[in-house]
Amino acid sequence: MMKWALSQLYKNNGKPFTFETTFDFSQDIASIDDILALSEVKVSGTGRHLYGERFMFELHIQAMMTLECAVTLDPIPYEIDLNVTEIFDREDDGQANLIEGNTIDLYQVVWENVYLEKPMRITKFDSPNTQSK
Repeated sequence: MMKWALSQLYKNNGKPFTFETTFDFSQDIASIDDILALSEVKVSGTGRHLYGERFMFELHIQAMMTLECAVTLDPIPYEIDLNVTEIFDREDDGQANLIEGNTIDLYQVVWENVYLEKPMRITKFDSPNTQSK
Protein backbone atom coordinates (compact mmCIF):
# COMPACT_ATOMS: atom_id res chain seq x y z
CA MET A 1 0.00 0.00 0.00
CA MET A 2 1.09 3.51 -0.66
CA LYS A 3 -0.13 5.61 2.25
CA TRP A 4 1.40 8.63 3.97
CA ALA A 5 0.44 10.43 7.15
CA LEU A 6 0.17 14.17 6.54
CA SER A 7 2.59 14.80 9.40
CA GLN A 8 5.16 12.65 7.58
CA LEU A 9 4.67 14.67 4.36
CA TYR A 10 5.04 18.04 6.13
CA LYS A 11 8.48 16.97 7.41
CA ASN A 12 9.88 17.06 3.87
CA ASN A 13 9.51 20.89 3.85
CA GLY A 14 8.36 20.94 0.23
CA LYS A 15 11.28 18.84 -0.99
CA PRO A 16 10.27 16.13 -3.47
CA PHE A 17 10.54 12.48 -2.45
CA THR A 18 10.44 9.41 -4.66
CA PHE A 19 8.60 6.13 -4.20
CA GLU A 20 8.00 2.83 -5.93
CA THR A 21 5.42 0.16 -5.21
CA THR A 22 3.05 -2.38 -6.75
CA PHE A 23 -0.70 -2.74 -6.34
CA ASP A 24 -2.86 -5.85 -6.68
CA PHE A 25 -6.31 -4.97 -8.00
CA SER A 26 -7.57 -8.55 -8.39
CA GLN A 27 -10.47 -7.86 -5.99
CA ASP A 28 -11.43 -4.74 -7.96
CA ILE A 29 -11.63 -6.56 -11.32
CA ALA A 30 -13.58 -9.54 -9.95
CA SER A 31 -16.92 -7.96 -10.86
CA ILE A 32 -15.85 -6.54 -14.25
CA ASP A 33 -16.75 -9.07 -16.95
CA ASP A 34 -14.56 -7.89 -19.82
CA ILE A 35 -11.33 -7.59 -17.80
CA LEU A 36 -10.05 -11.14 -17.72
CA ALA A 37 -6.83 -10.38 -15.80
CA LEU A 38 -4.66 -7.55 -14.58
CA SER A 39 -1.00 -7.91 -13.71
CA GLU A 40 0.41 -6.29 -10.62
CA VAL A 41 0.35 -2.56 -11.26
CA LYS A 42 3.78 -0.96 -10.91
CA VAL A 43 3.75 2.62 -9.69
CA SER A 44 6.74 4.90 -9.30
CA GLY A 45 6.84 8.62 -8.88
CA THR A 46 7.53 11.74 -6.95
CA GLY A 47 5.50 13.44 -4.25
CA ARG A 48 5.81 16.83 -2.63
CA HIS A 49 4.05 19.22 -0.30
CA LEU A 50 3.09 22.29 -2.37
CA TYR A 51 1.63 24.67 0.26
CA GLY A 52 -0.94 24.67 3.04
CA GLU A 53 -2.63 21.29 2.87
CA ARG A 54 -2.01 20.75 -0.86
CA PHE A 55 0.17 17.91 -2.15
CA MET A 56 1.19 16.81 -5.63
CA PHE A 57 2.06 13.30 -6.82
CA GLU A 58 3.51 12.60 -10.27
CA LEU A 59 2.88 8.93 -11.06
CA HIS A 60 4.21 6.53 -13.67
CA ILE A 61 1.77 3.59 -13.87
CA GLN A 62 2.51 0.34 -15.74
CA ALA A 63 0.47 -2.84 -16.05
CA MET A 64 -0.76 -5.48 -18.47
CA MET A 65 -4.53 -5.87 -18.69
CA THR A 66 -6.10 -8.86 -20.44
CA LEU A 67 -9.37 -7.94 -22.09
CA GLU A 68 -12.00 -9.90 -23.96
CA CYS A 69 -12.25 -9.44 -27.73
CA ALA A 70 -15.66 -7.96 -28.56
CA VAL A 71 -15.94 -10.19 -31.65
CA THR A 72 -14.30 -13.54 -30.82
CA LEU A 73 -14.23 -13.39 -26.99
CA ASP A 74 -10.53 -14.32 -27.18
CA PRO A 75 -8.17 -12.82 -24.59
CA ILE A 76 -6.29 -9.71 -25.74
CA PRO A 77 -3.27 -8.30 -23.89
CA TYR A 78 -3.53 -4.53 -23.44
CA GLU A 79 -0.52 -2.62 -22.13
CA ILE A 80 -0.99 0.30 -19.76
CA ASP A 81 1.89 2.77 -19.48
CA LEU A 82 0.90 6.25 -18.39
CA ASN A 83 2.10 9.31 -16.55
CA VAL A 84 -0.38 11.27 -14.43
CA THR A 85 -0.24 14.12 -11.96
CA GLU A 86 -2.62 14.00 -9.01
CA ILE A 87 -3.26 16.83 -6.56
CA PHE A 88 -4.58 16.23 -3.04
CA ASP A 89 -6.06 18.91 -0.77
CA ARG A 90 -8.45 19.25 2.16
CA GLU A 91 -10.38 21.92 0.21
CA ASP A 92 -12.80 20.57 -2.39
CA ASP A 93 -12.02 22.88 -5.31
CA GLY A 94 -13.16 20.43 -8.00
CA GLN A 95 -9.59 19.94 -9.23
CA ALA A 96 -7.98 18.07 -6.34
CA ASN A 97 -8.58 14.72 -4.69
CA LEU A 98 -10.10 15.38 -1.30
CA ILE A 99 -7.97 14.41 1.69
CA GLU A 100 -10.10 12.59 4.23
CA GLY A 101 -8.62 11.99 7.65
CA ASN A 102 -4.91 12.44 8.22
CA THR A 103 -3.51 10.31 5.41
CA ILE A 104 -3.10 10.29 1.65
CA ASP A 105 -3.64 6.87 0.09
CA LEU A 106 -2.85 6.38 -3.61
CA TYR A 107 -4.74 3.07 -3.98
CA GLN A 108 -8.05 4.50 -5.27
CA VAL A 109 -6.38 7.12 -7.47
CA VAL A 110 -4.18 4.51 -9.16
CA TRP A 111 -7.16 2.17 -9.65
CA GLU A 112 -9.23 4.95 -11.25
CA ASN A 113 -6.40 5.79 -13.68
CA VAL A 114 -5.92 2.13 -14.63
CA TYR A 115 -9.66 1.60 -15.11
CA LEU A 116 -10.01 4.75 -17.23
CA GLU A 117 -7.37 3.35 -19.61
CA LYS A 118 -9.58 0.36 -20.45
CA PRO A 119 -11.07 0.81 -23.91
CA MET A 120 -14.86 0.61 -24.16
CA ARG A 121 -14.55 -2.03 -26.87
CA ILE A 122 -11.56 -3.83 -28.33
CA THR A 123 -11.06 -6.52 -30.94
CA LYS A 124 -7.99 -8.57 -31.70
CA PHE A 125 -8.02 -7.01 -35.16
CA ASP A 126 -7.45 -3.46 -33.88
CA SER A 127 -5.31 -4.12 -30.83
CA PRO A 128 -1.72 -2.88 -31.12
CA ASN A 129 -0.61 -5.72 -28.80
CA THR A 130 -1.81 -8.63 -30.92
CA GLN A 131 -1.23 -9.91 -34.43
CA SER A 132 -4.16 -11.18 -36.48
CA LYS A 133 -3.87 -14.75 -37.62
